[in-house]
Amino acid sequence: MKKLLALVLALLVAGSCLALTADGAKAAAPTVTLTEPTATSARTPDAVRWFEASDGTWIFFLPSAFTAKSLRLWYSGSDVLEVNGAKVASGDTCYLGESGKITAGKNTYPYRVMQSIGVATVFVTTQSGSMTAIDSDPDHVYAESGQLKIFDANGKSQYDGALSSIKGRGNASWKEVKKGYNLKLDKKTDLLGMGKSKKWCLIANHTDKSLLCNAVMFGAAKEIGLGYSPLCRPCDVYFNGEYNGSYLLTTKIEADSKRVDIHNLDDDNEEITQAATGDPDFEMDALPQRGVYGRYAGLLENTRKWVDVPAAPAGTAEPDVTGGYLIEMEIANRYQDELSGFVTSRSQPYILKCPEYASEAQINYIADYVQRLEDAVFDDGGVNAQGESYRDLADFDSLVNYYLLSEWGSNMDSGLTSTYFYKDAGGKLYAGPVWDYDNALGNNPDKRYGCDYTNPEEFTVCFGRQYRNTVFGTTDAMSKPTLYNQLCQKQEFVNASRANWDRNVGAVLQSWSTDKLDAYAATVERSAAMNAVRWNLFDTADPAAALAAYRQEVANVRDFAVRRTAFLNANLGTVQTQSGRVSLIARMRFAILPMINDMFERMIVMLHLENS
Repeated sequence: MKKLLALVLALLVAGSCLALTADGAKAAAPTVTLTEPTATSARTPDAVRWFEASDGTWIFFLPSAFTAKSLRLWYSGSDVLEVNGAKVASGDTCYLGESGKITAGKNTYPYRVMQSIGVATVFVTTQSGSMTAIDSDPDHVYAESGQLKIFDANGKSQYDGALSSIKGRGNASWKEVKKGYNLKLDKKTDLLGMGKSKKWCLIANHTDKSLLCNAVMFGAAKEIGLGYSPLCRPCDVYFNGEYNGSYLLTTKIEADSKRVDIHNLDDDNEEITQAATGDPDFEMDALPQRGVYGRYAGLLENTRKWVDVPAAPAGTAEPDVTGGYLIEMEIANRYQDELSGFVTSRSQPYILKCPEYASEAQINYIADYVQRLEDAVFDDGGVNAQGESYRDLADFDSLVNYYLLSEWGSNMDSGLTSTYFYKDAGGKLYAGPVWDYDNALGNNPDKRYGCDYTNPEEFTVCFGRQYRNTVFGTTDAMSKPTLYNQLCQKQEFVNASRANWDRNVGAVLQSWSTDKLDAYAATVERSAAMNAVRWNLFDTADPAAALAAYRQEVANVRDFAVRRTAFLNANLGTVQTQSGRVSLIARMRFAILPMINDMFERMIVMLHLENS
């Protein structure tokens, strides 16, 4: 009896294994690739492979660049494929329609076809044929070369050539499954009418299901006159033949005649270093870092860090220390990753984007300049100890317009991080360029210091407080106000905000709340629907359902923007107070914890700082 039972169990196990094998074989779908009819191989850089969606349906995500209705179909495996009952040899052209079935041997695969309309297409082929190593590097150091093909919205080729490098980009956004990237070309090239440059950004916008926020904010910023606002174009991005979603291809914030047109001190420092070392190929990364740096440097006020740029050789003039500079407000825990920077007396870290390899003289100049500006802004009369008004040091209109745009977007990061300033030689500091608004326009459930960023009818940016990773290990709001918080306590700044709004800003933002927002959404909606299915944003793989869900996201952003515009139009011109909006416990917490935190910070900093 035991032997019989053992035999039965063995047969059951064997049967289960056979079933698993069969199921496994069924799951091993062939690789099916589509190309334009003119292609002679599936290995062309602009080939597109199908993708298995969340419901088991296979999706062909076709770009706007594909203009033919009949496409060449390629596949792997020995089985002859049938497309809707008709046999198709690998490399044959066929018409897929909107949906159907593909049969390979005994297995049948339902498919759907989605195609983008009216946006550009970016095909990236990496040297390794994979994005795994790039996506696995949280520090964005690893880069790969490859090939790049770009088509405009009408399918016309814009670029077809070498890609010097692609690597990851972003801080909080890098933690998302859909990631952003930096592209670098071998030579300066004008992509999609945005001006010549080697450096470009692919913005993922994964947390913004509407895909509107950055594009709307960038467009509005440019129209209200904020200098050097980024240019952007929506595009469908394919990595090694696989669709990765809808992106924004944007210009990079950098010192360049076609970007932020200021004198580039990095070029000066490199020339001096190469002359001083006698090595025309000397790499600036080889220079030692000086000052106060390391893990906790961003937490210690009145500290600076720079690069040991050698003195100019005899007969060579030192660079003009007054500019140009491109600086960014940053959070303390990110400060450690940058080469050059400083922390003000009120705990605000700044990092230098240009010159990235700043000399001691340069870091001292710009740190002193910004500190004098901060002192003037935080003074009740708006004047620092040297008798300088903040309007003497910074361009007033740019400060006002940056605030108005950020308040309109209810952007939590404004005045804290991704907040840029630029200064040319001999000139004032200007606010901008704008950057990083994917959490704006109501797309942010976080609440900080009593601010609800989903409510279009309350002020937020004017109440901004610093937040950073403290020694307790959490990112939280601190009691210390931001620069823009203090500006908004000044009646002259509030008056100017009202005046600029009435002069042109309000009308521009009104148009971006309605007509221009609608036009952009209509342009990208097919791309957005593909993106939603690719990343299962709305828990559906049905194209019609994804499109409907996307349109609802657009309606939500539009509603926020319209209500926000009306709210600011009715309430700008008065210094705002936040009394009664923060609980007593929260106030005590923000009053006491920073003091405790500061004591611990100084103890840890003194133990761990790396000094040259």
